Amino acid sequence: METFTKGKFARLSLLQDPAYGVPSDVTFQIVRVTIEGTAEIREVLGDVTGHKLVFAAASSVFRDEFFGGLKETTDVIPVKETTFEAFEKLMFFIYQKDIDWSGVTVPEMYDVVNLAERYIMPELMDEMMKQMENVPLANNDDLLNIAHTATQFNHLFPDVSSALLLSCAKFLQKTIPPSARLQFAIDQSGTGKEATVLQLLSLAKDLPPVECSNCGNVECMDGQVVVGIDQFTVGLKLRVNKSCANWDGGQFAGIVHTVKRVNKNNRTVDVRGQPDPIVWSNSHTFCYWCI
Repeated sequence: METFTKGKFARLSLLQDPAYGVPSDVTFQIVRVTIEGTAEIREVLGDVTGHKLVFAAASSVFRDEFFGGLKETTDVIPVKETTFEAFEKLMFFIYQKDIDWSGVTVPEMYDVVNLAERYIMPELMDEMMKQMENVPLANNDDLLNIAHTATQFNHLFPDVSSALLLSCAKFLQKTIPPSARLQFAIDQSGTGKEATVLQLLSLAKDLPPVECSNCGNVECMDGQVVVGIDQFTVGLKLRVNKSCANWDGGQFAGIVHTVKRVNKNNRTVDVRGQPDPIVWSNSHTFCYWCI
């Protein structure tokens, strides 16, 4: 999963190095403004320095700001309604610096999306779409939290939010079988995310079917008996069939067994964790373990 933006013109980033000898001519001062009573409180979150010409080449908004008819006459530009981290990443993108997104939360990524729209930077917006599609999801809590965030930003950034929701729907499709989705939806009752769940289920329903990464079937075979030597493949995860008399019934049922080797000529299956290959005799020893 790609969580890294690689700069395409590394030499441009040298302009950000004071040792290179090209001094900056503009400072963007990231400011948070809060109102307390009738007073306006300004808090400087940080400064981002750069070169007007480089920023102007990346964005028509910056071009007009620095070289238009009503150009700025100061070299210190206050920037409101964003974060220092978001504007810094915008600067990294402009100067073709490498950007690591692995530690960036989804709300923080939306901060960058907001800047890409504000400064009319379609290339940065395309990159953010790509990163949203690759947001890592580890479990159902991640799925719901990230999908719910996407719905909250949908009215502001519909294309980006749609890409993120589609990625979440694909995760749901792969991890929650159709037979378990109704219960999954019921479990979210009272969480405030009911509408999000319904939207995910609707998106997942319209997705083309995908094969299970373990059994290889569109309709997952989890828990069903592995029938026939041809169904065993290297890497297949199994559990012992509790209804089978082999291995003392369900004694090994809590262990995940993985196929290491299959010899169809002598009908043996070498299972990781067992000292000797198992001779296949159509005794329905194993079930698929796809969860």
